[in-house]
Amino acid sequence: MKLTKRLRFIGGIIGIAVGAIIAAYGVQGFIVPSGLSGGGVGGIALLLYYKLNIPIGLMTFVLNIPLFILGWREVNKHFVFKTIWGLVIFSAFLDLFKGIQPIAFDDIFLGALYGGVISGISSSIVFHFGGSLGGTDIVSKVIQRKYGVPMGNSALAINGVIIMISWAILGSKVALYTLVTLFVYGRVLDLIQSGVPSKSITIISDQSEALVDRIMIDLGRGATFLQGRGAYSNEPKNVIICVVSLPEIGRLKQAVREVDPLAFMIVQNAGEVLGRGFVSNE
Repeated sequence: MKLTKRLRFIGGIIGIAVGAIIAAYGVQGFIVPSGLSGGGVGGIALLLYYKLNIPIGLMTFVLNIPLFILGWREVNKHFVFKTIWGLVIFSAFLDLFKGIQPIAFDDIFLGALYGGVISGISSSIVFHFGGSLGGTDIVSKVIQRKYGVPMGNSALAINGVIIMISWAILGSKVALYTLVTLFVYGRVLDLIQSGVPSKSITIISDQSEALVDRIMIDLGRGATFLQGRGAYSNEPKNVIICVVSLPEIGRLKQAVREVDPLAFMIVQNAGEVLGRGFVSNE
């Protein structure tokens, strides 16, 4: 057991380092050549680099020091430790990768697009192993704990202020394309974190037993019965709840049509599904 925990810890440390290196590569390879800014502490560091030529990595680390002090007192110590580790690697490679440009391009949109994609991929790796790259992540966690404000809302407000500063210093074009980067980053992060989209299905039918048999045989999925009662008829009914992957939704609809054409079915998006047959929750 101890050996397994130790291996997981070492694997997590290596995973965070890999994610941090990819993130640094994305900033220096696409964001900086396009003259784009960013959100959070990274956006401030980029502004200082463009105007005062202060190394991005060094300034990113310095600006995070007071946030670490805040986070150490208010947030989980393991999270802060992993964040410090990730930020050290990220800051070091930001300056080591200075001047790198994997693909020569002069299109700011491509810089915003691919910068956002790489940032989303790298952050998802770091988050998967329980760390972060500092900045607004720590501030947002503290605000959430103290005042109950969702992390997404506080991060959006902080990033909005920094984008407005970028607008004033670098101009509207850079600020607007920076928003493209942040949007792509968020979408890529959500996609990777949530996995392949799934659908949550609610079915109300007089043929519930037969329907569940078809679902288990045709799709290989389990289902759950909830006890319901018809508001008009006042008769008890079985309500079927099941979750299927996106490619399976067509087969499920066909099965429902064949067993009970009068069945009432609700299809909803399932943002994240953990458990057997989906993403492991271990």
